[in-house]
Amino acid sequence: MRTLLATIAFILLCFMGTASADRYRVEGNAPNWCEMAATYLEPVGNRPDFRCAADGSMIEGRRSLCIRLNNYGCIWQRRATWPGTDIRPSNDGAHDGRGGNNGHSVFRHPVYSLAAKFHWFAIKRDTSALALAEIYLPWCDTLGSVQRRGGFYRSCDLDPSQHQDNRNYCEKPANGRPVPGQCSSCNCPSVLAARWVEGSGFGVRDQLPLVTADGEPSDLLVEIALRNSVNELGGYRPNTRAVAEAKALYAEIYN
Repeated sequence: MRTLLATIAFILLCFMGTASADRYRVEGNAPNWCEMAATYLEPVGNRPDFRCAADGSMIEGRRSLCIRLNNYGCIWQRRATWPGTDIRPSNDGAHDGRGGNNGHSVFRHPVYSLAAKFHWFAIKRDTSALALAEIYLPWCDTLGSVQRRGGFYRSCDLDPSQHQDNRNYCEKPANGRPVPGQCSSCNCPSVLAARWVEGSGFGVRDQLPLVTADGEPSDLLVEIALRNSVNELGGYRPNTRAVAEAKALYAEIYN
C-alpha cells in the first residue's frame, strides 16, 4: 500500500512540475503587437488607426495592456494553457505575471485570443448574460483589479470579518442594484449583462444561444465578445477580418 501511495505521489509531483514549467512569465510586450493591432483592430469613436514603424514601435494609436499582449479577449492563462500562447519555441502558457505565477495570457497572434474568448463563453453551462458577466467581471473586483479605485476597495478573497470600518468595498448589492459611484470604481456585472443583450430580444437572466447546431460560435456570442472589447481595448474592437479568422480557428482547435 505504501509503495502504491508513493508511486501516486511521485506521479502527481511530476505532473505538477510539468504543468508549472509549461507556463512562463513574459517580460514586456508580445512580438509584433503593433503590426497585429494595425491589421486586426478598428478604432471606435475618435480613436486613431494604428500606424507602426519598421522596428515595430507604435507611431500612432492608443495602446492598452491587452492590445500589447495580442490578447483581444483580455483573458487570463488557464491551467491547461490556451492554444497560441507558445510565443517562444518549446514554451507554452505565456502570461504577464500580474497574478504572481499566472496572469493575462500572451498570444503569438491575436486571432488565437478571440477564438479562446469564444470558447470561454461557449463551454459555460449557465449561459445567461448575468451569470456569465458575474464570472467574467465579478462584483468583488475593482476596475483594473487594483486594491483601491475611487472610493471603493477590492474585496475578492476577503472574508466579511476582514473588512475595515469606514471603507466601501466592491461587492454584490443585496438588492442587485449598484450604489451611487460603485460602477465607476468596481465591476458591475448587471450593467455589463444589460449591455451584452441590448437589442437582442433576450433578458439578462435568459439562457442565450451562444453556439449553433454545428457547434460554431453564434452571431450573438460574437456580438457579446465584440461589445466588451471596446472597454477592454481602450476604444478599439476586432475588425471583420479578425472575427472571420477567429471563427475558422475556433472550428479547427475547439470544435
